[in-house]
Amino acid sequence: MLLNKKTLMYKQLVEKLYDKCQRIQAENERCVMRVNGIKKIVRRRNHDVELLKRRLDKHGDNWRSVPMVAPHPKGKTEQKRRGPKPKNKQDTDGTGVPGSAPGSNPPTARKPRKQRAKQPPTNLNPIIPPPHAQPQLGT
Repeated sequence: MLLNKKTLMYKQLVEKLYDKCQRIQAENERCVMRVNGIKKIVRRRNHDVELLKRRLDKHGDNWRSVPMVAPHPKGKTEQKRRGPKPKNKQDTDGTGVPGSAPGSNPPTARKPRKQRAKQPPTNLNPIIPPPHAQPQLGT
């Protein structure tokens, strides 16, 4: 009886381990497919860049002498950094509010945040209302 219980438990552990290995294998295959897809995109981009360079040279464009400047991301002056969030300015320079130390209760009275007033939308293409329909008489 004890031997059957041990073999049954062993079989269950082996099945769990096998299932986990299959899940890991499937995840690895997905990662490999993604890497290969990205390599293909990079190869295609490099090929397109080479074609563009040749075509610009063929047309006599003076593109090599223009300084290359990386554009800023839309609406952001610097990219997001990974890692812990920066501490509040009050905490770093030592002029924090009393009771703002870790583990203490925050101050109860807070100022409400100011909200921006909504701007009315500007119509670049105003819709012209249709002319008023005149009632037809006698028909």
